[in-house]
Amino acid sequence: MALLSPAEPPAAAWGVAARVAVVTIVCIVAFYYNDLYNFEVPHDVGQLFRRLCRALGLSALVLAGVYLMFPAMILAGNLASYALLLTLVSVLAGRVAVYALAKRSPFSQRVLLLGGGPLAAELARQIRTRPDLAFRLVGAVGPPGAPSTVPRLGDYGAVVDVIRRYRPDRIIIAMPDRRGTLPVSDLLACRIRGIKIEEGTQVYERLTGRLAVESLMPSTLIFGDGFQARPLPLATMRALSVAIAFLTLVLTAPLIGLIALAIRLESRGPVFFIQERVGLRGRRFRLVKFRTMRESDSGADSVWGRDNASRVTRLGAVLRRYRLDELPQCLNILKGDMNLVGPRPEMAANVATFEAVIPFYNFRHEVRPGLTGWAQVKAGYSMSTEEVTRKLCYDLYYIKHMSPAFDLQILVDTVKFVLSGKRPG
Repeated sequence: MALLSPAEPPAAAWGVAARVAVVTIVCIVAFYYNDLYNFEVPHDVGQLFRRLCRALGLSALVLAGVYLMFPAMILAGNLASYALLLTLVSVLAGRVAVYALAKRSPFSQRVLLLGGGPLAAELARQIRTRPDLAFRLVGAVGPPGAPSTVPRLGDYGAVVDVIRRYRPDRIIIAMPDRRGTLPVSDLLACRIRGIKIEEGTQVYERLTGRLAVESLMPSTLIFGDGFQARPLPLATMRALSVAIAFLTLVLTAPLIGLIALAIRLESRGPVFFIQERVGLRGRRFRLVKFRTMRESDSGADSVWGRDNASRVTRLGAVLRRYRLDELPQCLNILKGDMNLVGPRPEMAANVATFEAVIPFYNFRHEVRPGLTGWAQVKAGYSMSTEEVTRKLCYDLYYIKHMSPAFDLQILVDTVKFVLSGKRPG
């Protein structure tokens, strides 16, 4: 059946376009919700098929609800069902074709790594496992015995021979120590010949959305791009935080009252949990949350004691799962202690410990902390020094690239995790 006959007026064409737009938007949101645009999660053919089926099933349910409430939005001839089926077939076929060709010549670039440490190993893993990267790893040039899973093609003195033999399109410098070992003249000659030369920490940042804290040099942070907090974007982000926090408090006031009552009925103790945290430029403030744990008989204000899972109440588990325990922090936002988006404020008792063992940890206090943040949507909770370090990599990436647009992206990601009840990790 034709969507629109030539005799129908232009207004009908706009009506059909609106109906098609509804189907398109619903599918895009469902794809996003099922991580079909996130290539850091597994995307083999089996995973792809399952995610597509879940996304299109969700789309069908949402469209059924829309059509039930607004029958005028129904596409004639049951075209919405055909569109979903066509989407399944075309997206699956297109993705499979791209995955098959992305790592093959001439569609991919040959990549040579210079280095043999953890940074080189992580870059190699990203190149091998990410189907969206049209890169083929030919190997690495580095010192003998370096702890790396990358095939070693020779030491640094063999760079010229390796380049001549494998003819890379791109060379990534991931050397832990470059003093006296970086073949500067050879790399300059390669660049003149058209081979792209890239710094490993910058590639890592681009591929993962986080900074490689363990491999960063202070000069990289000082002379590199980013880390420029301009007044107008900061003012815009602050205004957005205040407006959304105020609106949230107004709209959720009945829910806040019900949660407070339920907490009092379930277990003894105060409704709110108040804790000293470190905020902008090291200033301490009192963070407010709904209490989600039973009171402890002994002090648990150590680095990890605050999250004793055995003390979490049944209601507290639900509040944590959907982040409803964070609602009172809208008051902290209105007071100026926090923004809506930023690095999560750490317990004051932990800050000195982390600053002593984690490089660049104090830099996260150069911006206002947030109710949610890039580290929260990418890494979730942290329960060890290694996990805190990993979250810092995301926090520094946020500080380097923060903007109102980035804040909106983080808020959209946060809504996805809140609705799903899942924790990233």
